[in-house]
Amino acid sequence: MGFLKVGDKDADGRQKRIEHSGRYLRASRTGGVSLRAQTRAAGINLTGNTNHGVRVSTRLAKNTQVAFQNGRFVLRGRYGSDAAKINLSKTGVTVSSKTALGSFNWIKPGRSSAKFAGVQLRGHKAATIQMVYLALTAVAGGLRLLARGTVMMVDGLARLTGWGLARIEQARQDRVRLNLGTDEIKRAGAAVLAEQGIDLSAEPRRDLFAGLLFTLTVLGRGDDRFVPRRAGLDDTDSAVAVALIDDLDTVGAQITMWLGADREARAPTAVLGVLFVLAAAWAEKMAPPQRAEALLALDDACLAAGPRTILQEEMLDALPRALGVELQLEGES
Repeated sequence: MGFLKVGDKDADGRQKRIEHSGRYLRASRTGGVSLRAQTRAAGINLTGNTNHGVRVSTRLAKNTQVAFQNGRFVLRGRYGSDAAKINLSKTGVTVSSKTALGSFNWIKPGRSSAKFAGVQLRGHKAATIQMVYLALTAVAGGLRLLARGTVMMVDGLARLTGWGLARIEQARQDRVRLNLGTDEIKRAGAAVLAEQGIDLSAEPRRDLFAGLLFTLTVLGRGDDRFVPRRAGLDDTDSAVAVALIDDLDTVGAQITMWLGADREARAPTAVLGVLFVLAAAWAEKMAPPQRAEALLALDDACLAAGPRTILQEEMLDALPRALGVELQLEGES
């Protein structure tokens, strides 16, 4: 403990009241110098002080003390939390709140206290200081609340704007989607094959899958040339990648010829139909587990080049039907 408690901190981290409090000697700014002695017997405390006389006290109940000091009856009680502590005395009941400076009594401000740098103040001076402090605290709290509300409002507006834009985009996509049934898609694909005189049942599985991948990842984006990196094929030196790229180039050129070289004049319905008949022909040569794996792989390849186009969304909606794969949403049994 430092001299006069200088440098000592209380439970709230503030400088303790500057005073000397030894076993028998006490010295403070407000109380002066006094000698003090205390003893206890049979639950009764007996205290003698050269400035305040003799006091006899005992605890009546939890947080409640009764005493006689120089023949005068004293009743003290403290109940509740620091935010709203109830104070009991023989003159009545008051309510006080603890602050960073001390305590403010809401009913009898003259009983407030404040402490600065170890200097204890009581009475109306302390009440004035506490009221100024509470007013400044209220202003600071209001500003923080206003700032937080502003941030929340801006965030809410941003979210609302994003939601609105997403709804507008979804509505736009819904307007331009083909919304074709399975039979219509089949007929569109069969018409292209019939016009070109193509029989997909005679084509090998490898070429059918290459055509399926090309139609989804290239034609689905409105392109007519396969770029390996867009489909996630970064390692183009491996034998498998080289063979796949060759297949895609060869098969892709044939499919592009079926649909017409002019990309602008290429009908989305025809592209979707070709994808469907290619997938159906390939599925007839494959086992169900392989079809399901292929569907996931095609979806990944579609996303490798970026967000799906509207036509690719249509294609991925139709692929499970063409491949004979039944999708089950999470949570369904």
